[in-house]
Amino acid sequence: YILYTAFSTTSALTDWSSVFYSVIYTSVPTIIVGIFDKNLSHKTLLEYPKLYRAGHRQESYNSRLFWLTMIDTVWQSLVLFYVPFLVYRFGPIDIWSIGSLWTIAVVVLVNVHLAMDIHRWVFLTHAATWGSILITYVCLVILDSFPSFPNY
Repeated sequence: YILYTAFSTTSALTDWSSVFYSVIYTSVPTIIVGIFDKNLSHKTLLEYPKLYRAGHRQESYNSRLFWLTMIDTVWQSLVLFYVPFLVYRFGPIDIWSIGSLWTIAVVVLVNVHLAMDIHRWVFLTHAATWGSILITYVCLVILDSFPSFPNY
C-alpha cells in the first residue's frame, strides 16, 4: 500500500477499524476456538503422554510446513490487496471506502481460514466465527455513517 501512496503516512483504515480488528473481529473467534475446539479431553492427554511425541518429532508441524504457511500468507495478502485495488483503481471509490473493503475481506479470510481448522463445532464456535463477520459489517456500516469520521 505504501508504494502507491508515495510513502505517505496516510492509512486506508480508520483508527477504529484497526482497533476493532485486533480486539473484536479476529481475536474473539480465535479465543473461543482455542477454548472449545478440543480433540481429546485433558484426562486422555494426561493418561497418554505418547500423544505429545508427534510434536517433539516435528511430525505435525515442521519447517517445511512453516514455509508453506508463510508463502500462502504472502499469496493471500497480495490477492486481498491487489484485487480490490485494481478493480477500483480508476473508479469513484475513495481511500477509506477501499480500506473498509479491505477490512471486510481480511476478516472474512481470517475467519474462514480459522473455520477450516476447527475440528469440533459447537454453538459458541459458530457464533464467534460467523458472528465476527457479521459484527464487522455492522460496525463498518455504523462507523461509516458518522459525519465526523473520515470515511463518511
